[in-house]
Order: sequence, then C-alpha cells, then structure tokens
Amino acid sequence: MKTDKAKQGWRNHFDILLLGAVAVLCALVSLLDFLGLLDGISWLANRIPTLTLLAIGLVASYLVLERRTQLESMQDDSRQRLDELSQAITQSTTTIIDSLNGVEFRRLGTGGEAVAYVNKRLSQAKRRVDDLSWSSALGLDHGLSSSQEASTRYAENVAKIADRIPYREVFMFSRPGRIEKLRARIAENRAGYSCAYYEETPVPLLQFIVIDDEEVIVLTDMLKTKFAIKQPSVVRLFSEYYEEVWRKAMPIKTGTAVNREVLTKLLSD
Repeated sequence: MKTDKAKQGWRNHFDILLLGAVAVLCALVSLLDFLGLLDGISWLANRIPTLTLLAIGLVASYLVLERRTQLESMQDDSRQRLDELSQAITQSTTTIIDSLNGVEFRRLGTGGEAVAYVNKRLSQAKRRVDDLSWSSALGLDHGLSSSQEASTRYAENVAKIADRIPYREVFMFSRPGRIEKLRARIAENRAGYSCAYYEETPVPLLQFIVIDDEEVIVLTDMLKTKFAIKQPSVVRLFSEYYEEVWRKAMPIKTGTAVNREVLTKLLSD
C-alpha cells in the first residue's frame, strides 16, 4: 500500500516538472522568435511552428498515456469495488437465508386438501391446540361439511385430543352449525376441552389453529390463500394473540366445569 502511494506521488511530481519544462521551453522559443533572435539560426528559423507543434504533440501524447494509465487504474479499482459489493451481497443473502432456516411454509388448497392437512396435524398434536372458530366467512367448517368422512374424523380428533392434552376453542356464533358443534362438545364433556365465545361482530376475523405452539394453520376463506407455517417468531405472534383473545372471551366450558347460565342463554338464543 505504501509502495503504491509512493509511486503515485513520484508520478504526480514528474508530471508537474515535465509540463513546467515544456511550458517554459515553448514560452522561451516564442519570445526569442518574436524578438528575431532566432533569425540567425538558419536550421531553426523556418521550423519554429514545427517545433511548437512537436512540443504540443509530446505533451498531448504524454497526457493520453497518463490518462490511459489512470483509467486502467480506475477500472481496476472499480472491479475491486464490484467484487467487494458482490461479496457483500452474497454474504447478506446467505445471512437472510440462514435466518430463515427451520421455516416451513405450506400453501393449502381449498376444501379437501386443507381439511386433510388439519386432520393430520390434529392427530399429531402433542401438547396443546388453540382453535379459533369465529370467522363469518366460510373456512374450516365449510371444508368439513363438504365431506361427511372428513367431518366425522375432525370430530373424532377433537375428542381424542381432549382426552390427553388441552384443546381450547373460541367461538363466535355467526354461522349456522356452530351451536350444534357446541352441543356435541358439551355432551362429550372431555376433561381437556375448554371453550369460550364472543358476541357477533361485523369486523372480518382471521380464523386459525395453533398446534403445540409450533405451527399456525390459517383457514379463513376471506383470504385467497390458506396456509400453514412453522416459524418461531410467527407462531409466537399468533399464540400471544390467541392468549389475549382467550383472556377476554366469555367462558362456556373450562375442563369439566360448564357455565350453565351462559350455555342456557346461547342454546335458547
């Protein structure tokens, strides 16, 4: 690095000396010619214009060569900078990809595919299931009603899960069929099953299921895309949201304890 700087300093010093010498020489020749002092020199008297052009040509040639050297140096520097930028972009991309390690995203189709995946994951749940059944748009229930077999399997899964792990469900009775669903859950009286509800609201609500605090399955048909995703930060966001929803909901059933007053009101309505 010091050698390159020394070379550059020497080159700049030489440029100044050369251009200064040529300028002085040209000025001196012009002055002597103007005073007529060169008329006595026969071989030089008629070659003053040629000598001037020669000096200008030499200076121009040197400047061209020097500019070319500088351009090549700039190109080398530009290539180095591009290489460094390329390496930085590659490193940044690698970092982003590494940060996404462990993310599993599955796009779910409508109807049967989404229902089949829900049933599969429910049967595999190990710790807890948090279920929102409150969207007025057709979501999971719509898919289940299209197939009696899938509907039966879903109900069986909920019952089996509630025998071994906590299964929480938040209702909003904004669609037909949910009261019947509630009746079935109360009749089963599984110790692990708890539910609560909200009064109906005109605000569009996102319907989803959180399984084992590891995966979120989004099933609202108001969205064009149903999907399942496993990513700690995303799942944590949905889980925290669900906890707030559950805390503010009106309890219907907690374990084997049923709020009979609330249940009677809901069934009578």
